[in-house]
Amino acid sequence: MTDRTPRRNPLLSALLVPPAVLLMLLEEVIWAGLKALMARLGRLPVVARLEARIQTLPPMGAAALFLAPGAVLLPFKLAALWAMAQGHFFWGLLVLLAAKLTATALFARIYTLCKPTLMTVAWFVRLHDWISAAKAWAHARLNNWGLWRLARRSIGRLRTWAARMVAALS
Repeated sequence: MTDRTPRRNPLLSALLVPPAVLLMLLEEVIWAGLKALMARLGRLPVVARLEARIQTLPPMGAAALFLAPGAVLLPFKLAALWAMAQGHFFWGLLVLLAAKLTATALFARIYTLCKPTLMTVAWFVRLHDWISAAKAWAHARLNNWGLWRLARRSIGRLRTWAARMVAALS
């Protein structure tokens, strides 16, 4: 029998793990922050009424709404890329970041509102399960890496410190 244990390439790991760590940390922080922001907006009466209607959508309506932010913001992303190609890199980057943050915020809120309904749509369940498995796989790999554990502890300390500072200012 041959040993099928994959070998780690230290150089490849050193090149790929830090960007993966940064990407996953940013994704978690940004997703959580935007989700909280959208929940606050959901307290506004007009938004609360709209969200109540969204939660009553049938499965295909919820699926279409879930895909809408990406489709609606695609022209802005293309305009940002065009601006960059025309030499307006800074403005293009700002538009691209704004479009990405807006789409992510909308995705996060729609996901929160429609998840029970979306989980009745077969293609969404497959996509959700695949993304969840990919994230679990990535986290399992990263949890074996010391820099990731250090980054998580540091972020935790930073959050605790920030919460104390906010409480002290209140």
